[in-house]
Amino acid sequence: MIKNTILCICLLGSSVCYAQYDKQDNADLINKTRKLRQLISSDPHRPIYHFASPEGIAMPFDPNGGIYWKGKYHLGFIYQSLENGKREHFWGHAVTKDLFHWTLYPDMLDVKPGDIERGIFSGGTFMSREGVPHIVYHGEGSNTNLIAYSKDNDLRKWTKFEGNPVVITPAKGSAMEGKYRAWDPECWYDKKSDHYYQISGGDVAGLFKSKDMYKWDYIGDFVDKKNNKLYEYEDISCPDFFKIGDKDMLVFISHHLGAQYYIGKFDNDKYTIEQHGRMNWPGGTFFAPEQLVDDKGRNIIWGWVMERKAAYLPNYQWSGIMSMPRVLSLAADGSLEINPPEEVKNIRLDGGVKEKINTIPANTEKALSIQGTSMEIKVDLKGSDKSPYGIKVFTSLDGKEETVIKYDPVSKEIIIDFVKSSVQGPVEMVTHCIFEPKQIEGYGKTTSQQRAPFELKKGESLKLNIFIDRSIIEVFANGRQCVTQVVYPTLPSSSQVKLFATKDAVTVNSAELWQMSETNAY
Repeated sequence: MIKNTILCICLLGSSVCYAQYDKQDNADLINKTRKLRQLISSDPHRPIYHFASPEGIAMPFDPNGGIYWKGKYHLGFIYQSLENGKREHFWGHAVTKDLFHWTLYPDMLDVKPGDIERGIFSGGTFMSREGVPHIVYHGEGSNTNLIAYSKDNDLRKWTKFEGNPVVITPAKGSAMEGKYRAWDPECWYDKKSDHYYQISGGDVAGLFKSKDMYKWDYIGDFVDKKNNKLYEYEDISCPDFFKIGDKDMLVFISHHLGAQYYIGKFDNDKYTIEQHGRMNWPGGTFFAPEQLVDDKGRNIIWGWVMERKAAYLPNYQWSGIMSMPRVLSLAADGSLEINPPEEVKNIRLDGGVKEKINTIPANTEKALSIQGTSMEIKVDLKGSDKSPYGIKVFTSLDGKEETVIKYDPVSKEIIIDFVKSSVQGPVEMVTHCIFEPKQIEGYGKTTSQQRAPFELKKGESLKLNIFIDRSIIEVFANGRQCVTQVVYPTLPSSSQVKLFATKDAVTVNSAELWQMSETNAY
């Protein structure tokens, strides 16, 4: 057998040219790639319409570098390169025109010989005063924040800034030690003052100001520690700062408890907090949100949905899932609204099914007419103000597996109860995200429920827009709350959907369901 041949047949007057490469190591690589793809696609818990890591164990899988540019949504994502036996963090690059069908581009950011950094950690995009897309990011292993820019029409090529590094962690023993650190940066250009601003996150969120991006002056803490609404041990990492309505919003995480936000006003180099809210609660896994503004003026975010796979589940050699895109806006009273984008209608299969159910009697449940594990469900329910009611998903025929989504009018919460989400249970998940907090009671333990604050207004019905996708549940409640949960049903029959009532009957104003189409083609 000839292992190293190249055969090219060019036909005169034709553009047909065949090249044959049968070098054995290339053939082995191709075969292994195909086997890996087949293994990944056989995972019954891999989502079909949530963006997922193309391959490999992506941990972390933070979304970064989100930007709407010339008709396309661009999203970076952290993945791990294993070249030369080292695990380094780079940014992949995915692009979509409709928020759901993604194409992979060359890496948004990586590391080449001579670069300051060893890997690429979190950051975000911003526009220069000249309208050129820029990225600010943390250089892992260098204690620095760095900048890159792109003058490519399709943003396929990014060039690292000549003025790097732009922020350096103060040296030990220096006068500035402990005041801030180079970590998870965010930048924006302020037209009013004709200055650039930078937040450098971490245990403290330092604020910097620059006229030219080369020289940055430290101003002080971006968030007042005495009024930050956080537990003492929480950090402010993965910050994303943007205009929303007539306010200024900061979405961020603490590594202990996950995603959260501030709404307020930034003026005269000072941020005044007016509201604080969380987007993740004990047992949940919504993390590291990234925001962009599109041509419709919408503030859209994604978050990393951290997986909590149990040891008994098979290893399909991949991890890394993004939430659905969420549209943020402000209500007339200034409170935050959270909704799925209208583009989700484009991935519904067929015309959906409208259920003809008027009432769920007390202490009963009613199975809906279609079933599935990747669906959109919209229900409008009117219950009493004394007992819980809601919907069950991923329910098996024998009832041994089920995940319960309910509204409790007494505790005023949306609750996702996953204690029976697998027959391998009872299922419990840790209450923290990355780091385990030990300072307060109830954290650093496990729970079988994620409980998010939510209260219906007087006379208001419960309007749930629920998205399930094999292992993910995302619940939008009346446009005012959104809860994300991972579960891992193990019975083949766990595809039933049921409405239920407890002590009091529930009126079903409407119930509609759609099967969803696959959007991950890689």
